[in-house]
Amino acid sequence: MFKEKIISAGLDIKRPILGLSDEEIEEIERHQAVKLPAHYKLFLEECGKSAGPLFNDVDFSFPALKHLKQELKGAIEENGADFLIPDNAFVFAAYQGSQYLYFICDQDDPPTFTVYDDGTVESGADSFSEFIEKVIEDWRTIFSDEHLPEIEKKT
Repeated sequence: MFKEKIISAGLDIKRPILGLSDEEIEEIERHQAVKLPAHYKLFLEECGKSAGPLFNDVDFSFPALKHLKQELKGAIEENGADFLIPDNAFVFAAYQGSQYLYFICDQDDPPTFTVYDDGTVESGADSFSEFIEKVIEDWRTIFSDEHLPEIEKKT
């Protein structure tokens, strides 16, 4: 599903698309103390080590995923921010230690949120699947100029 979307967008260039084993997914769940939603588990199975060129400058893959919730807690504490990450939240990405993406593990395809190191929270996509679709579209429209000839050859 997710891997197919990346490939069909012509973005399977430069970096392979690699998934995680069941054991690696279970390790992530143990470290962040959550039961991951079905759609996100599917994403990890297909793209948990690498999603091609997507997320090049973002911590989103294994093994970094194991520690992102703790990293966020540390950043919030360090900045004295008034924010408490819910126990059933899963932090699935971090950007330069100042932006963290998370969802609440209470449905199969949960909405996403961004929290900044100052504790500010913004709503994101209505679902994790929608978030990935937006990232794919953004990459194609904004960041793909340097790879456009390669992408056009594939589509």
